[in-house]
Amino acid sequence: MTSQRIGKYACLEVEHRYLLNKTPDDLLDNPRGWLITDRYFPHTRLRLRHMKSLAGDTDIYKLTQKYRSETQNAYEATITNVYLTEAEYDLLQALEGKVLRKKRYPYTLPGYSLSIDVFEDRHQGLILAEMELEEKAGVDELALPSFVLKDVTEDPFFTGGSLMTMTDEEFRQGLSQRLRDHEHLS
Repeated sequence: MTSQRIGKYACLEVEHRYLLNKTPDDLLDNPRGWLITDRYFPHTRLRLRHMKSLAGDTDIYKLTQKYRSETQNAYEATITNVYLTEAEYDLLQALEGKVLRKKRYPYTLPGYSLSIDVFEDRHQGLILAEMELEEKAGVDELALPSFVLKDVTEDPFFTGGSLMTMTDEEFRQGLSQRLRDHEHLS
């Protein structure tokens, strides 16, 4: 998230999202990552998140409201986080919601860093990277590594909220189509 406030509590999030064809070598051996379990509440902009460090020594619980206003670009979102105790998390976890699980790994390159998400369960096979920025300027000039297939920032298919509304078949077909489209453009 940027330090730019929107209203009293919300912040502006500026990020680019990339589809990857594989994980970088040795990434999955990195103990600095997180196991993330998101519960998306239906018909809301709310997500309940549990982040457990892969080392097993840290748990973070938060309730997040994230949305894009009509005036925001695809790489911008308004985000508000409320940090919770484990007891508060457990209470909210009882509410109906759709669960998405992924492992997130930090990945540093010269001049910038990525958060690489390796999805699990029904979204297994999907690997995305996110780059959070203070501002959009300069991102298009970055030399991206060869495992990055394409920038999918403007494709709503790859947002967490969208992934949760799809059936397994819609997800598989949508991902396959996007991978085929990339092969035809290469």
